[in-house]
Amino acid sequence: MGQGVPQMRGEKANMNMREAIEDAEIGFRQLEFAIRLLSYCELGHVRPTDFDTDHLVKLEGGNLHFPSGNFGTADDINRAASITVLQAFSVNVLVLDKAFEVAGIKPNPESPDNLIRLRTLVYMVRCAQAHGPADPRWEVRNKYLRTLSVDLDGVPVSLDLIALNGQPFAVDQIGGYENWYRIYCIAVRTLKVAQGG
Repeated sequence: MGQGVPQMRGEKANMNMREAIEDAEIGFRQLEFAIRLLSYCELGHVRPTDFDTDHLVKLEGGNLHFPSGNFGTADDINRAASITVLQAFSVNVLVLDKAFEVAGIKPNPESPDNLIRLRTLVYMVRCAQAHGPADPRWEVRNKYLRTLSVDLDGVPVSLDLIALNGQPFAVDQIGGYENWYRIYCIAVRTLKVAQGG
């Protein structure tokens, strides 16, 4: 499995790890929902004439009124759904990074251990998201300024973090959402082992 998997000790540590894994799983379900929604919109299954209507939401403390006019074209709807994917991805990155943190697995780009390099990749993606949620950019400093190579169950990823530093973040730079799901599967599998289950 790798040297980087500490065994969780104690009931509180296991509860915290369970919660962190659950948050990561919820985050990935939300990302899946956002990607499905975008696909559905891009296929034209959400018609502007049906969606862009006057909308009233009745709540206990008052009502929310959303007038028509913001989503009058398929392009408007697709753009909004696309932004929803980016927001879900950003949250997803943060909860996965937090799960590694709760497990006590620290990033270290100098490590020969693939799990630690994977954790480092998650951390670097998190830095890009955290330092610019509206315009994520690679934020690379000190010992992280290097080429980072990770094996995702037989799929190699190599990033020149020196060249990426300061550049806009794009999920394609890590191999797209396909690789992000590989990262998630490896991470959750590893974190469950760390939890002892």
